[in-house]
Amino acid sequence: MKTFRFILVIIIIAVLAQLIHIRLLFVLDYALIGMLVFAFGWAQLSLQWITVERKGNGDRASVGDYYEEVITMRNGGFLPKLWLEVRDHSELPGHRLNCVQSLKPFGEVQWRAKTYCSLRGRFRMGPIQVTAGDPFGLFHFKKDLPVKHFITVYPPTFEINRFDSLSGVLPGGNTANRPTPHTTPNITGLREYRPGDSLNRIHWASTARQRKLIVKEFDFDPTIDVQIFLDMNLKNHWVLNHISRKGVTTALPASSGVRSNDSTEEYSVAAAATLARHFLGIGRSVGFTAWGQHHELISPDRGERQLNKIMEALAVLRAQGNQDFGQLIASELTRLGGTDTVILITCSTEEGWASVLPLLLRKNVKVAVVMVEPSTFGGPVASPLFVLGSLITMNVPVYLVKRGDDLTQALDSQLARLAAEVV
Repeated sequence: MKTFRFILVIIIIAVLAQLIHIRLLFVLDYALIGMLVFAFGWAQLSLQWITVERKGNGDRASVGDYYEEVITMRNGGFLPKLWLEVRDHSELPGHRLNCVQSLKPFGEVQWRAKTYCSLRGRFRMGPIQVTAGDPFGLFHFKKDLPVKHFITVYPPTFEINRFDSLSGVLPGGNTANRPTPHTTPNITGLREYRPGDSLNRIHWASTARQRKLIVKEFDFDPTIDVQIFLDMNLKNHWVLNHISRKGVTTALPASSGVRSNDSTEEYSVAAAATLARHFLGIGRSVGFTAWGQHHELISPDRGERQLNKIMEALAVLRAQGNQDFGQLIASELTRLGGTDTVILITCSTEEGWASVLPLLLRKNVKVAVVMVEPSTFGGPVASPLFVLGSLITMNVPVYLVKRGDDLTQALDSQLARLAAEVV
């Protein structure tokens, strides 16, 4: 609008100069035209030869960590760049790089942004948009610099110490330190080849180094697989929407699209991440199953790589599924057996999914349930006592998680027993 008025003034002065033939008006008109051309050229050239580089402290983080990013802007031309407005379009909540910078000829400038990771997910970092103008404020031009990358924020995990104290209920134990003729994941040492040893036990690196056949020796491992089932059915989840402007908190169904750490979805995901980390940390083999945006199935395995796979899945998993939790459990019955322990994490107070559990128990599958109580998040006030009663009748241990609970304590086996006794 300012440019339009400026051009209108030039036209009016030009018309007056032609009508009254005053030399000063012609000079003024030419000066204003020159100023307009200069301003246009300045604004255009201010966006030329600009490059941006952004470096973060990794592409992985967890909720509660700080993500730090360094932005470097360079001027590859001989003209100075004044008053460059930088706007960042990153998706990471709270990440702000917006500022105004100036660059000397062939110069560079750096600045940092440190952001608290408050929400799990996979977020795009960038692109950056640079806006330049002229000294007179007549023109503003924008340039998008497609400098972007992605960061994955894992859900939070908590230290738990006594969940595995239910070894009498959740079977399996420590590795038995005795040799076994079978191949297991536990290699205890090396020894010389003996007649009858299988060729697939030969350790070729040691054989080449010692110039004689060396074989691997294995330990017997009775520990069973831990299968974590997470209920991501959209209709079961609730979120608390905090409207800070009015000081009002409103409970909304997950279908509203509002995201907050104060939700059954985030509590459930945090419980799954905590349990996966705990059991993998004590050497168990852990698998994961859920139905959110799609069917997520991770076969049981051990080690750090398995933990990363599960955390990657949990980082982007959303409560967008439409499959009933009971149907999800029933669909996986064929691959579960007596050597499995199933941990079910749900916020459903309906008894339908619990009716599937006898099918698991008849196969000698050991079951434990972590229930996130939806009523404490503003959800339906339906009491979970009927479901808890059914589970206790089946001798299934239950861990009840309410809003505001510390998962370190909520997943404590002693508290689970106490809750069962009260019910």
